[in-house]
Amino acid sequence: MKNPCTILYEIGANNHKYGNIPGICRITGIKSEGLLFDKWVSKTFNDWAYLKPGTIISNEAIFCFDEFSELIRQKTGKENPQRFRTYSHIIHDGQWYCLTKADKEKIFNLICSGAELVCLSESGQKHLLFKHKPGMWQLEEMNLLPDIDLLKFLHKQMCSLMKLGFSQSEILTGKYNSMRVLKAGLQAWDKIEDTLKLHRGKKIMEFTGFMLFIDEESKEKIQNSYKK
Repeated sequence: MKNPCTILYEIGANNHKYGNIPGICRITGIKSEGLLFDKWVSKTFNDWAYLKPGTIISNEAIFCFDEFSELIRQKTGKENPQRFRTYSHIIHDGQWYCLTKADKEKIFNLICSGAELVCLSESGQKHLLFKHKPGMWQLEEMNLLPDIDLLKFLHKQMCSLMKLGFSQSEILTGKYNSMRVLKAGLQAWDKIEDTLKLHRGKKIMEFTGFMLFIDEESKEKIQNSYKK
């Protein structure tokens, strides 16, 4: 299976060359062309454990470290060039999507319909694509095996709790505000919580929590209920 940097380069880089020095890429581990890694790497780089033996950083990998991407600017409709690391990157049916936390519903739907590559950025501060393990789902530096059925189930249950007025933090930690439990209804809360506590602390729970959302009508009902 191809390295994600190679996949995105083939989709969007139009064979752009940053360098032509041959060698083994320290990011992808494959023979290619690019720049000498020791000349390219910055003093602030601290992800040495993720590197592979080699001498260069390939054109494919450099593409995914771009801090001033004109291509992502075009894809996202922004005014200025964009950082790769700012966005979650998803490939679905060969199409590349650059998304943010504002696109949670779209991210969820793409994953549930069989996205081939899922690399989700929560902080927007870290380079993540080169840490991606092909065939896995990724959130920040966490990789996990895909399980669409479990994702859908947990998402439905967790969003149901949000509609009852609970926060994402409460749902993920299990530390609920007692007044909100009483307001939502002990029986309704307990029924859902009984299923969620079996998965709390597992990677799939954290992964699902990233893309929780409720409709505007539900948000308004929650806000109105706490005004009373």
